[in-house]
Amino acid sequence: MTQTKPFDKCPICCSELAEKQVVKPLRSGVYTAVIKVRAEVCLHCGERLYSQETVKLFEDIRRKPL
Repeated sequence: MTQTKPFDKCPICCSELAEKQVVKPLRSGVYTAVIKVRAEVCLHCGERLYSQETVKLFEDIRRKPL
């Protein structure tokens, strides 16, 4: 079963999206984690759209005790 994307075009500028690997810094207090994740990236404005699973990963990392 194929997974449908929530957006066919960028919700900001209506341009094309492409799936890419991106680097995402996550800050929690004085600490910063840098992770590589997949995202839909607008080819015009650079807006990044993350899957629900990726957003949950961000939240889990930010909740880790310092």
